[in-house]
Amino acid sequence: MIFNPLKSQWWFGLTLLVLAGCATQSPSEKTPDSTSALPTTLTPAEAKNYQSAVARIEEGEAGKAINSLKKLTQAHPGQPGIWLNLAIAYYKNGELDEAKVTLDQAQDVNNKIPEIYNLAGLIAVDQGDYTAANKHYQTALKLNKHFAEAHYNLALLCDIFYQDIGRAVEHYQQYLALIKQEDKATTAWVEELKLTLKRRGEG
Repeated sequence: MIFNPLKSQWWFGLTLLVLAGCATQSPSEKTPDSTSALPTTLTPAEAKNYQSAVARIEEGEAGKAINSLKKLTQAHPGQPGIWLNLAIAYYKNGELDEAKVTLDQAQDVNNKIPEIYNLAGLIAVDQGDYTAANKHYQTALKLNKHFAEAHYNLALLCDIFYQDIGRAVEHYQQYLALIKQEDKATTAWVEELKLTLKRRGEG
């Protein structure tokens, strides 16, 4: 049975999993959308540039947003949302080291933003540091226990890398309970995992 749940991307990445007895493609990580909230200190011209950069990220042209966002961080270094969007742009452009450094800047400004840790978790996964990723996702959830995407990404980490299916199901279910739209792909995937647990005598 082939199961290929295609996500409405919120966090970036694609990971494959083959379960024993069932060739299956796992869900992909949620990829970051830009943070669209407009900083209040921007001039009209800066606000226009900011909105244009956000649109570039959302249109899949993150590389074209980087220079504008860099200039805005220089002019407004105390705005964590601009730093976060710049980190997202670097991440989506495949520049992981720059994304990590920029995310550290956002955290220095405000270390209570859960989206920072969710993105840090994805960077850690891409760099093969799953222990750090686990820590980052849990920090995101401590800051906001209703953060659906962090539940999803933690579920995926448990599912793919730790093979802790019970914990994965728990977080997938929390994700499904929190989202407003129906996610048939993840719902079906959870049922597959529950069947795996049942075959193991754990369900």
